[in-house]
Amino acid sequence: MTTTATTPAPVPVQDERPRVAEVLKQFAGRQYLLGVLVVLCVAVGLARPAFWGSGNLSNVLFQASFVGLAACGMTMLIASGLLDLSVGGTIAVASIAVAKVLPSTTIGAAVLLALVIGAVLGLVNGLLVTYVKIAPFIATLGTLYLFLGAAFIWTDGKVVPISSSNYRAFTTGELGPLPVPFVVFVVLAVVTYLVLQRTYFGRTLRAFGSNERAAVLAGLPVNRTKVAVFVVAGICFALSGVFMAGRLSSAEGNMAMGFEMDVIAAVVVGGTALRGGRGTAFGTVVGALLFAVLANALNLLGVASYWQYVLTGAVLVAAIAVGARRSSAAEVRGAG
Repeated sequence: MTTTATTPAPVPVQDERPRVAEVLKQFAGRQYLLGVLVVLCVAVGLARPAFWGSGNLSNVLFQASFVGLAACGMTMLIASGLLDLSVGGTIAVASIAVAKVLPSTTIGAAVLLALVIGAVLGLVNGLLVTYVKIAPFIATLGTLYLFLGAAFIWTDGKVVPISSSNYRAFTTGELGPLPVPFVVFVVLAVVTYLVLQRTYFGRTLRAFGSNERAAVLAGLPVNRTKVAVFVVAGICFALSGVFMAGRLSSAEGNMAMGFEMDVIAAVVVGGTALRGGRGTAFGTVVGALLFAVLANALNLLGVASYWQYVLTGAVLVAAIAVGARRSSAAEVRGAG
């Protein structure tokens, strides 16, 4: 008796790779603010063609860089459910240190000193929040005034000029068509993304940002990570001060007064959740650019400066409302 071998019908192989259109749709859904930025740039360019001038665009990128460098550190803080209001004080102290030592040391040593000062001031905030158990809002509000007071005492309330032409050239120079601070900002944003998404440190801070009690029960080094993220944020704030001082060719106690609000606004508008657990470095870049373009547009259109506060507040509230609505919709879909 002969048996006939039967060949099994071929199983159709399903392409598991998402289609390009779906990927673009998901990206556009998450980064809708990028579309807002593009529309704003086009609208301002049509109303004021001078917006597209190389000098004006360079100025926009400079402004976005100062906010963005500090916002990278703030992104990690807010993603971990924390907050730092001492940005202006940290920038002032670090910048004054640069201005004081530059006549007698190298540019590299001056920048390194500023970053070390930023790390030390961030450590102070981290210890107060983590081990003294003071709420981040109160602790960093207190250290803001402490750092500002130290800056004013150090300078006797005067402006400290930066006489080094090499330092000014380094901090205000360009790499191709892009200002050096903006290039550093983009690099730092990429590093921030990698830290948040690809490292144990980033996963830990996002975990306790979502649920600190669960993170502690899971054995994660919550306290150590809290202190470390404040230190990292302090370094980012000081780096922003390094370039800001070069742009201004001077340093003083009130050089960054209220700057923390711009930084927090850029982070939150960019999509980082205020309640913690989620952070987006790309959104921070877009948020910093959006506010820089908005401020520049108002200047070009001759709008009074105080209206900038109104529009900044309106954009911030609208972005938070949209983010909250999208989060609620996501939770409903997940429950369904």
